[in-house]
Amino acid sequence: MKESIGQYISELMVRDHYNQSTLARELGISRQMLSNIVLDRREVSLPLSLKIESLFSLQEGSILKIQDDYKVQQYKKQLRDELFEKLKQAHAFWSYDEVEKSDFPNELLIENVFVHLDIDDISKLFELFPKNYVQKVWRENMAVQGEYLFDLNVMIALVFFHIKKPEEYIRRQELLHLKKLTHHA
Repeated sequence: MKESIGQYISELMVRDHYNQSTLARELGISRQMLSNIVLDRREVSLPLSLKIESLFSLQEGSILKIQDDYKVQQYKKQLRDELFEKLKQAHAFWSYDEVEKSDFPNELLIENVFVHLDIDDISKLFELFPKNYVQKVWRENMAVQGEYLFDLNVMIALVFFHIKKPEEYIRRQELLHLKKLTHHA
């Protein structure tokens, strides 16, 4: 995981030999405010980010980019953990009960969310992963399973991927999958 803005500013302070009091004075803010930023208890405002970038000779916009990237990573981690816990509560992966959240493969998370959770939870997959990746996992791992998941796959094809004639699409995916299997045998 990328570093937080607080960690980054701490590294800059060490690099350029600033303590919090001196840096706060240079930036025109209180030491307590800087301390809260360094501890990731407070976000950096646009005007303050420009002052920090100027003081440390950084590329314009870099502070806010780091801050935003970190917020996105934190949000996605929280979302993934939430989906994982819901799957555990639904006993979706009995053979993986001892697996840690961070070790659980994305493909299995996607498959299990499609099979065991509701539409609102499925929609969250598209916040976690690019749509083309979610569709690839669905197409290669689920759409090829024949009658077992056929009705679910038709619904997924219609609702999430806007596939016209989903029954034909799924049957075509099954045939392609079978050809691959027989070609490799």
